[in-house]
Amino acid sequence: MKRKGIILCVVLGVALLIGGGAYVYANSQPAPTVAVKTAPLSKATLQNTISATGVIESYTKVKVSDTSNDNIEKIYVSVGQWVAKDDWLCQLYNKADDSYSYVKATTSGTITAMNAVKGNPANGELFTIEDTNDLKVRGKVKEADLNHIHENMPVLVKADATGDKIFPGNLTKIAPTAIKNENSSANATATKAEFEVEVDLPSDVTGLKIGMTTRLNIVSEERADVFCVPFEALVVNDAGQTSIYIAKENPVEQGSYTVEAIPVTTGLETDSLIEIAGDQLSEGLAIISQPQTVSPGMAVSVEAGV
Repeated sequence: MKRKGIILCVVLGVALLIGGGAYVYANSQPAPTVAVKTAPLSKATLQNTISATGVIESYTKVKVSDTSNDNIEKIYVSVGQWVAKDDWLCQLYNKADDSYSYVKATTSGTITAMNAVKGNPANGELFTIEDTNDLKVRGKVKEADLNHIHENMPVLVKADATGDKIFPGNLTKIAPTAIKNENSSANATATKAEFEVEVDLPSDVTGLKIGMTTRLNIVSEERADVFCVPFEALVVNDAGQTSIYIAKENPVEQGSYTVEAIPVTTGLETDSLIEIAGDQLSEGLAIISQPQTVSPGMAVSVEAGV
């Protein structure tokens, strides 16, 4: 019996040694790290824009008319041709007194429309002359956007024919009243009002033509050269303090990172990004993209290639 007791004590002692060693070993090993995705903090220009559509027009549009009813004997120009002021556009013949006269250009520009037909009487608008190098966009904005815009705002102008090229415009006019809908009636379903706007175009309008449809982005807010992050990169604590989390590399152990919280203030918001500012911010900080999965002081690893 005594011998059995001794054996039992030996077995328990060995078990305790093994268990204790395993416990010490387990606690001596570093806790498993969480893999996180990061993106380098950088500066950008943030913009909020109001979308609109428009049609390209010329500032100079002159109708040349004649109501003499004299016969159009000759036409000297064609659509697309440039003319100078006082150039002959067509020749008229008066049969009653067997005399000739001429319809002249009243301004310099390009012939963009022609109603004159050889052999027909001159009675009304015969030619349209426009300056194709002095252009504007006549557009329209929705009623809901009207209070967000004002004159002299920058406008980004694009057209399908010019691809990704952006023409810098300037908002020069906002109509005081809504565009009238001639097809509307008292019994028709009410539609939201739209207001006409005008956008001045730069002197270099290469590729743009009168009558083209354009897409307008009126820049209502802009912040240049500011730090910005996606909305999901922000963390707000119980006290209402906003922070970003970064993966800070251990200076002693290369490849080892710790989560650190950096307090920030927020500014301009766009559809996907938000401006941030703070004394501790600098370009290149490894911003943790999904901070909700970690907490400050936690050891993390940075996923390769991110």
